[in-house]
Amino acid sequence: MSRIYKQLRYILLIIYLLSASFVKEGYSLHHNKLNLLTSIPDNSLTVTIDKEIICEGELTQIHITQSEIGVNYQLKSEDTNIGSPQAGNGSTIHFTITPNCSTLYHIAAINAITSESISLSQTVSIEVISKPVDNIAVSISEDQICIGEKTIISLNSSQLGVSYQLYDGTYMQQSPIQGNNSSISFPEFSPFRSVIYHIVATNNTCASTSTLQQTAKVLVGLPPEDHLHPTIDKHTICKDEEVIISLTPTDPAVSYQLFAGDTPIGSPLTGNSEDINFEPTIPSSSTTYRIEALGNKCINPVNIRYTVDVDVHNPPQTDRELIASREKICVGEEVVLSIKNSEESIYYQIHDGSNFLEANIIGNGNTITFPSLKPLKPTKYQVYAYESVCTDKKILSSSKQIDLFDITPLSLESFVTPSEICLGELVDVELPTSIDGIEYILHDGNEEIGSITGSGEAIVFEEILPSEQSSYKITIGNCVDEFIGSKPEIVVHKNPKLQILSKDVQFKNDGQLTISTTDGMPPYKFIIDPGDTYSTDENVLELDNLAIGTYQILVVDANYCRSSDAGQLTEIHLEDGKKVVVGNALTPNGDGINDKWLIQYESDLNAPEVSIFNIYGQEIYHAKSYQNNWKGSYNGSILPNGAYYYLIDFNSEKINPIRGTISILGKN
Repeated sequence: MSRIYKQLRYILLIIYLLSASFVKEGYSLHHNKLNLLTSIPDNSLTVTIDKEIICEGELTQIHITQSEIGVNYQLKSEDTNIGSPQAGNGSTIHFTITPNCSTLYHIAAINAITSESISLSQTVSIEVISKPVDNIAVSISEDQICIGEKTIISLNSSQLGVSYQLYDGTYMQQSPIQGNNSSISFPEFSPFRSVIYHIVATNNTCASTSTLQQTAKVLVGLPPEDHLHPTIDKHTICKDEEVIISLTPTDPAVSYQLFAGDTPIGSPLTGNSEDINFEPTIPSSSTTYRIEALGNKCINPVNIRYTVDVDVHNPPQTDRELIASREKICVGEEVVLSIKNSEESIYYQIHDGSNFLEANIIGNGNTITFPSLKPLKPTKYQVYAYESVCTDKKILSSSKQIDLFDITPLSLESFVTPSEICLGELVDVELPTSIDGIEYILHDGNEEIGSITGSGEAIVFEEILPSEQSSYKITIGNCVDEFIGSKPEIVVHKNPKLQILSKDVQFKNDGQLTISTTDGMPPYKFIIDPGDTYSTDENVLELDNLAIGTYQILVVDANYCRSSDAGQLTEIHLEDGKKVVVGNALTPNGDGINDKWLIQYESDLNAPEVSIFNIYGQEIYHAKSYQNNWKGSYNGSILPNGAYYYLIDFNSEKINPIRGTISILGKN
């Protein structure tokens, strides 16, 4: 190559000298036709590449189009020359390369004579897809398993665009899984033999492969024998008794653990080819015992197929409550004893302090009842309980004392306070004495009002509300048969009832009320507010000359019974929907009739502002809030008879100001 390069330089030199000679002889030689090299190579040549992305180890070519004669071209990566330079030939030249990593290439153009150099403006970049990395860490979830058990092989990292597959040395296992730039795991699987797994990584684009340096080894062992037969020395026991569980035969290479449900009992025992006895255990409740066998190469224990049961019988609970239908009964009556929340399958028997009574009864989880008893004397009853296996009798903590009393000589005196009332009033019913332990029940007819247990002192049924039909009696609650000890007497008077008719005001104080009463006892006292009180034997009262307003009416009869607590309200309005009625005459002579000037108006209006004028227009009276109290006076003297003018203003949008005349008449 160096010899050819030297020859080329020599030829170019001859051409240069000949051209100079021709110039001296007056000849002209065109520069382009001789294709002579300029001093600086052209740097704008087109540079292309066959493939910009290649797999590691592949060939590719870089091309320079229309290379210049007299110029040498050198391929470079950064400052490193790649291969030998190539001489330009006026057409395309090629660089063949096998890059091992992604690289940016540029090309230097060198004048063959002057050695002047320039980099072509175009560069090329090649991306080299490397083989998958092989130093990824490999892990296995369980490296010692029994046959049939499963394990998981994982990679702590992976490459995107790379697939990974297990290889057992002979065959590829499972389907490939794709890398994701993070940790990945192969699906859980169950090897049937011990094996070392390799992981083959394959680039999905180039199909180049690498075998990871790390492997995953799994040891697969046979599980322990699971057809062994455990035994127990007692299947039915009382609480707090011990049981011993045994297993036969046993494998010396296997350890055995006893369980009650999921709770391990004691320490594991190693097999000995014979029987093994687990430590004695005290079950607190009925239990199924199982045994797990752990082989020397198995990561999970194997359940022995057979189990043993123990049925634990608990002694009776002594906190069950004994209840009685009655704790105090009359002589000759029966009492029934029961147990609340009895225990299922527990036997209960009554004891009267001397003997066990009747046959025992069996609990059912609810309340159970013994046959009825008829004690002849006060007796304390207790109950014993026992279980069919745990036969020791336990006495219940609850007992019942049944007392007897004789009511034959019992008589009661009672009185009511007060003994005579109006309907709706309350009374107290009192017994001056009582007998300790006796239950006294007050009835109104067949309805029970209340009960009080005697203490030897007086007892009072307070705030009883009698009706007109009330019929009271006091019975003794300790006996089954009704025993009436007393019949309190009380008189209930009816209250007067009112009916009220009203007639509205038409002109001035011409309203009327008609009040009638029923159910009361005459004489009646009619109390009218505002107004007077009227006493009469008649049950009808008529009132007239009434102004509009609200009247409270109360009637009290001869028994001092009232028509209501607060009185009955009624209203007198203005007739025909009028809002205001103004009096047109005033006779201030002291006879009680028309002595005051009255303005009557509905209750939804406020007191008006009033002005009175004489015929000369002089104001002789003014009130901001008139109270129907003007008596026709001015400066303390009664005005002369004659006509006067008024202006009434209610200061309300509901009614306009009212103007009119009023006459003063009858002045003495």
